[in-house]
Amino acid sequence: MLISTRSRYGLRALVRLAAFEDEAPVSLAAIAEEEKIPIRYLEQIFIRLRNSGIVKGLRGPRGGYSLGMPADSISILSVVSLLENDFLPTNCVLPGFEEEQCETKDCDMTDKCRTRTLWANLRALTADYLAKHTIADLLYGRLEKLEE
Repeated sequence: MLISTRSRYGLRALVRLAAFEDEAPVSLAAIAEEEKIPIRYLEQIFIRLRNSGIVKGLRGPRGGYSLGMPADSISILSVVSLLENDFLPTNCVLPGFEEEQCETKDCDMTDKCRTRTLWANLRALTADYLAKHTIADLLYGRLEKLEE
C-alpha cells in the first residue's frame, strides 16, 4: 500500500496553510519553495483541493490560498481519499467487489481466500486511523506513536 507523492505533498501543503490559518492567503509559489514541491505538481493538487472546498483561492496581488474550513475539521482520510485513486492493499476489499460491481474484479478466489480478511482488516484500520486524525493534528504534532 503506497501513498503517492500527490497525497504526501498535499498533506504537507495543507499543514503549511494551517500554520498561517489566521493570516493572509499564501501563494502556491511560497508553499512550493518552503516544502520543496514542484509548483506545477502543486497546482494540479490544489485544483482538486479547491474543487472539494478544502482550500479556497483569492485572486489578485495579495491573492493566494487559505484553508476552506478549520484545520481541525479536515481529516487526513478526506485528503488522501480525494487525492488517491485507491490506496487499499488489494482490489478485493473495494466496495462492491463481491457483488461484481467492481470494475477491477480480477480474482476468482474471493469466496475461498484465506488472506482476504487480513486485507479487509488492514483497510479498516488504516481508514479508521486516517479518519480520526486531522490537519491540525499534523500541525501540532498530536499523532500518537503506535507500538512497533
